[in-house]
Amino acid sequence: MDLQCLDHVHFSIPDLKRAKRVYGPFLSGSVASDPGRDGAASTGHFVDDYGGPEVNAYGAWHTSGGDFIQVIDPARPAFGGATIPSHGILSVSFRVADVDRGIAQAKALGLTVRSRIGSEDIGLGKNVVQAQLLPEPVSGLPFELIEHQLPGEYVSLTDAAVDYVELLLARGVDLDVAARALERILGSSFESEATDRERGLRVRLHPALGLRLAQALDASGAAEASLRAIAMRCGDLEAGVATASAEGLVVAGRFGSAGTGEIDFEPWAGASLRLVEESRA
Repeated sequence: MDLQCLDHVHFSIPDLKRAKRVYGPFLSGSVASDPGRDGAASTGHFVDDYGGPEVNAYGAWHTSGGDFIQVIDPARPAFGGATIPSHGILSVSFRVADVDRGIAQAKALGLTVRSRIGSEDIGLGKNVVQAQLLPEPVSGLPFELIEHQLPGEYVSLTDAAVDYVELLLARGVDLDVAARALERILGSSFESEATDRERGLRVRLHPALGLRLAQALDASGAAEASLRAIAMRCGDLEAGVATASAEGLVVAGRFGSAGTGEIDFEPWAGASLRLVEESRA
């Protein structure tokens, strides 16, 4: 498929205000700003909240690529799409130049398109058109396609703030088999396998599209795949810990070493925040 970049990530959360306080500083690059991939710190920000009872949800959009959704009634569809019965990272969204061409490519690859919804369709004006797909059947990756309709420069989430979103494969799904299945869809390759011994994982990273596949070394795992963690760059890990801790997040583990350290937090609202301190030299 003709995928340009990782455009954004969808979160389902119980408290929109808290989600903005937890993730906003890292999406905006305001925590001891890291230089970022293009040499400039992110300057993204939240725009005005959107939605309401008429679409059964409230949303907050961050211009670096975070979309946070607080559903009013989990039993009813939200924003004209499907029901969102649980919290967590719902899906990754890949940018395309033409969403209808993307839909045709997806169908040709055997994927099932669940819905095609534009911002105009739900009363939010001309802005974007998105196509939601059922999860890729081998890896279980939930994703969508997005076409921006208005002129402008749109940052990719990996350039702005995020190293990767981690997909933990379901129990019994082999890492290499899942990677090959996704490479057909993504149109490009994952890096070679690496071992994350500290977390007990086999992993393969797709840095350009901000996706990391993970499989437990002991072959354990849940019955279904899940987007369980988002790894965000932070120029000063201790400042990042202070920021996250102020919002009630609890450190779950520290990994790596100075200059390449990582910190995982206990899950909040079904997703784990991971801070990554990397040398960009």
